[in-house]
Amino acid sequence: FPPGLVEMTMAALQDVDEELPLQTFYRFGGVLFDQVDERRKALFYFEYPELVLQVHGQCDEVDVEGRQELVERLGRMKERVKTVAQVFKGLARRGLEPKAQVEFVAYDAEAAAAAARPKVHASFATRMNSATMQSVTHEVYAAGCEWTTDHTQTEAWFEEWSRKAEEAGFLLVLFTPEYKNLYSWALECEADMIRQIHEQKGTPVYIFEPVHIKGLNAPPDTNGLPACEHPGCAL
Repeated sequence: FPPGLVEMTMAALQDVDEELPLQTFYRFGGVLFDQVDERRKALFYFEYPELVLQVHGQCDEVDVEGRQELVERLGRMKERVKTVAQVFKGLARRGLEPKAQVEFVAYDAEAAAAAARPKVHASFATRMNSATMQSVTHEVYAAGCEWTTDHTQTEAWFEEWSRKAEEAGFLLVLFTPEYKNLYSWALECEADMIRQIHEQKGTPVYIFEPVHIKGLNAPPDTNGLPACEHPGCAL
């Protein structure tokens, strides 16, 4: 994204709804909500190459007035974003028109909770120590994240692995002895994809070695993981 686009969008939307103050912001987005009535929310986030705008409210499936309110709230957000988009040349400002299509989706609490969990996708040697793998996945789930690396090996394995890597909030390389000694064409493909995603989207990359398991001489102040030396990685 052009430098400054994300920051200007956050500034423009932080007070777009007087009833919904900006309560939480992230690297690429934020959430506006009422702490008393959690059913009313608005959120925005950049997911390359798009900006996603959402408003949440409670209304019946055939509640025309309720849906109209959602459209009006979304319209106010779109107007703010248009003022930001005009500053940057070359952006495709599709979807910001007053009559642009709006998608209505029924709220599913369980699905929303699952979607909110950060996804962790990993690259590792298939013959790595099972106890080490169990320790890693245990820490991932204990941190409230979702482990997405389990999938069936087929001829299209790399397409599936890459799709999950693109969707992940964190990328993890299990730099075990097996990884080092059995470095294969498949691992090289995954490494190239990790580098590409990190450079294009800024997805944090973590390098894990067995000595970093908690309680096994982990370096201090790293929560059991070493700092990534690649520019832009945060740990």
